[in-house]
Amino acid sequence: MDWSRAKNIILVLLLLLNIFLFINIINVKITFETSREYRIKAQKALAESKIEINCSIPSSNKPVKRISFVEKDKNVYTEIIRSLLGSAEESVEDSVMVYRAGGKTLKFLDNRFVFTDSTGGTTIPDENRKRLDKALKAWIKKNSISGAKFVLDNLYQKNGTVIAEYVQLYNKMPVFSNKLTFTIENGVLVQAEGSCRIFYDLRANKEDNVISAEIVLLTNKDKIKGAVESIDLGYYLAQKDELHDTPVWRIKTTSGGEVLFNAITGEWIDMG
Repeated sequence: MDWSRAKNIILVLLLLLNIFLFINIINVKITFETSREYRIKAQKALAESKIEINCSIPSSNKPVKRISFVEKDKNVYTEIIRSLLGSAEESVEDSVMVYRAGGKTLKFLDNRFVFTDSTGGTTIPDENRKRLDKALKAWIKKNSISGAKFVLDNLYQKNGTVIAEYVQLYNKMPVFSNKLTFTIENGVLVQAEGSCRIFYDLRANKEDNVISAEIVLLTNKDKIKGAVESIDLGYYLAQKDELHDTPVWRIKTTSGGEVLFNAITGEWIDMG
């Protein structure tokens, strides 16, 4: 092939490639501008709807993957038992597997586990949220509970007892059905319970576009009771027989309540 002709063909191909890239950049910019304009209008509509919002509203420009959990080999439970109890006595009580060792007990109830400790051997600095969070995350790591990351989602007192609730994270998004709850009395950890799914393998499935939080709020005004104090995009297993966790918007209000909405359809989710 003549070299000058080949060079011209290459130049034409490069020109076509640049035109293609330029058109794509313009399309992305138009889409972004449209999305930004849409959010501004939605926020204006929210302000006129008299819904009191005392937090920032997260954006949702990127598609979100659905996730599912696959149970690991049964040996994972053996490892958890050894880590929490060491050498333990095994028994069956009311069809429930129970493991005991030196004042500590571990039970597997359906799809959750309950660990109790009457030895007073684990102290937790419950007077300071930051120190408490650090101590409980260290406990999770030390006892090989899960290799996943967890975030402190709720902290409150009940009858003088401190309750700390954690949820698992996936891609920085909370998995609300994968919860760990710690009970602390007089600065001592007395109980830890949670979903057995935190021991499972997580798998990501197909991606879906997410409805904006503004639209969810506007179309479900009757479900919002009180001022909105937090809005989070996460995952939730709406039905036990579902194969995957659905992306959801969780709305917390100052009244202490929380509601979930399907982030794909915008529908309210009955948590009862």
